[in-house]
Amino acid sequence: MSSPCNRRPGTALRAACAALVLGAGIAPRADAADVIRVCVDAASPTARLDERVARAAMATQGHEIRSVPFTGYGKGGDGFPVRRFAKLAQSDCELIMGFPLDLSAPYLPPDVSATSAYASTGFVLVEPATANPVPIAALPKGSDVGIAELDTFAGLLYGMHPNIVMRVYPKDSQMLEDLMAHRIAAGLAWQPLVEAYEAEHPRARSLAMQFLSEKHMVWNLVALYAAGSQDAANTFDKGLYELEAHAHLDRVIKPYLRAEPPRSGRALSGERPELRPAVASSANAGTLIRTADAVKPSLKRPRRPPALYTSDQAAQGALAYYKNCAMCHGPGLDGQPAGYSGPALKGADFADPSYDFHIKDIFNFVAKLMPAATPGSLTPEEDVQIMAFLLQQNGYPAGTRELQYHDAETSMVPLRYYAR
Repeated sequence: MSSPCNRRPGTALRAACAALVLGAGIAPRADAADVIRVCVDAASPTARLDERVARAAMATQGHEIRSVPFTGYGKGGDGFPVRRFAKLAQSDCELIMGFPLDLSAPYLPPDVSATSAYASTGFVLVEPATANPVPIAALPKGSDVGIAELDTFAGLLYGMHPNIVMRVYPKDSQMLEDLMAHRIAAGLAWQPLVEAYEAEHPRARSLAMQFLSEKHMVWNLVALYAAGSQDAANTFDKGLYELEAHAHLDRVIKPYLRAEPPRSGRALSGERPELRPAVASSANAGTLIRTADAVKPSLKRPRRPPALYTSDQAAQGALAYYKNCAMCHGPGLDGQPAGYSGPALKGADFADPSYDFHIKDIFNFVAKLMPAATPGSLTPEEDVQIMAFLLQQNGYPAGTRELQYHDAETSMVPLRYYAR
């Protein structure tokens, strides 16, 4: 969707655009201040939404913004290192728009804070449009459900719902094309990616989305900022409150994200508003997380990580890994940055505390969903051995007691990176 207001107009036209976007109910502040630099991830499907929200919120306070584009992924399409956000916030801009904050584990990157959330989104079950979409738990046993690029969070659902079978695609667009052709029963995808695909493919309007409420499925969009940009963050929060209080925030967001269920029009009050999600993805998304409420995980490693496997298991696991996993994740377990198709399986980014992963999460993913071409085809012994190898490569010491399948399947030991 394009309009003159989405481009980079001059000062006079920007004022006119602000009036069109905000409506007559919100008058810009008279004491216009300097231009706020706002970083927008040009590779994100929410990029236009993020810039639109920033521009609208700041306009209510008499500010303009200067959009600073960046690319939010690393070499080979791998994720943007979380530690890079602080550097970006300190050197390039006052606000970094569009950071997804997991509602079930609202952890932030190091050395940055977050504004109030301005939208809520997450992973959705996508199906051909029917009168009665089928919930994921009610899909017939053996239903092929597509997933793109083997996203770890969405992939966890396959272990939670044994009635569905993973069908892996290199791109969301290929998965959605197969879905429209009824070659698969459903797909799992990030909602903004589906919305972006629909905007470019009118036929995709025949798709129906159901928001998922499981852990790690609902996310809030926030702006990140460094300590020196507190004033800009406060101004942005005030702007969001103005938009929300006058029921204009939905209008800014609706062209890019669909809401479900519809929101009530209740106005907010108070000097420090706790904004509800602009797009309600599920019943669990009714309260947004302010910076003070977001509990950061302890980044300190325990002095002695637990010994969960034997050295012989890890040695056997290395052989099983090189035979079954290295072609996608690389012989060094470094994945995509080295040119392989799968993500890294070791390192601070793989086992970042913000993901809130436990041994059981990764083991069940490996045992039931891998290898991608033939999920669940390895023996239970091979699954355990590969898990022992992954633990070894992430710095867990070997012990005298073998890792057992049931123990790995249920272990609540946090997954962390202990190697140096």
